[in-house]
Amino acid sequence: MSDQEDYVSIVTVPGEIGVTPDLGRVALTNWGGDFSAIGVCDLHAGSVEVLQANRKAGLRMPALSPDGKTIAFTAQPMEPRLDGLASLCLAPARGGEARRIGARAYYVAPSFSSDGGRLLVFAGDKAYGPVQLVEIDLTSGAEAAVWSGAFNGGSLTAYDPTGAGYWVHAQGPAASLEEANGWSALDYDTKNGSPRLFRILRQGETPRPFTVNLGRGWGLVGVTNDEVVLGTVALETGSRAALMNRQGEARLLWRSPRSGELPDGWAVSADAKRVLTVRIHKDDAGNFLDRYDIAVFETGSGESGKILSKVLSSDLRATNHDLKLS
Repeated sequence: MSDQEDYVSIVTVPGEIGVTPDLGRVALTNWGGDFSAIGVCDLHAGSVEVLQANRKAGLRMPALSPDGKTIAFTAQPMEPRLDGLASLCLAPARGGEARRIGARAYYVAPSFSSDGGRLLVFAGDKAYGPVQLVEIDLTSGAEAAVWSGAFNGGSLTAYDPTGAGYWVHAQGPAASLEEANGWSALDYDTKNGSPRLFRILRQGETPRPFTVNLGRGWGLVGVTNDEVVLGTVALETGSRAALMNRQGEARLLWRSPRSGELPDGWAVSADAKRVLTVRIHKDDAGNFLDRYDIAVFETGSGESGKILSKVLSSDLRATNHDLKLS
């Protein structure tokens, strides 16, 4: 495969995509061997800005600022002695110098505030260990714990659009970092019979579990302007998305009726009127091809809803940029 094909073939780990609130831009990641890059796809222009790392580092967990001009991501060095550690970085969406932020050894699941001035992220002092939910001011670089306790692990963070707190998908919580560090199998699910979705209304407040009855395999994807939480359910026969209100009542948004069409990553618009999916193509033997498609659907109860737009990776005009990691 040529370098040019590598550049264009930006794919995504399931669930690891970043989008702007209007779904106009989507960020995908890819890494392997000496190659690691982030692709920021502009669905209106039909183009992709490819940011290739100048060092051996796996670029993961992309988050786009609301205006789409800045990208946050984690950078994991591809060196055995540093295996698992992940720095938090900021960079222009068109490439250039990446700025490392935060003072912890490990970060996961960053998300931007609605004004683009802050980042919400899980932070820890060792790879894959207990993490705290912290907020970073992007102007001053100051990092503050949202809650004094800790989680055993986390996979997604989100601001409540009204400014009334935060949402997280995580294992835990524990009353303190020391307590989380001492428990080898801390898991709120098994101890309390509740899903791993928690809401923190005010700084310092203990996370409140948010219980829903949607079956197995669901997960938090985001929060809409109407303060309802987007959840997913993966079934043997397909995948569904639902909006849930504060009482845990679900409203079906979108579904894919066939398991072969399960998305490799997806998101919802801030107004909950559109769903975006990313799907990697496979051949008849189940091997991944170096092509993917991005589709935007109108939400509704019909099968998959109305397709508003769809683009194959080969249709995107790629511009390559260096991403300089310190």
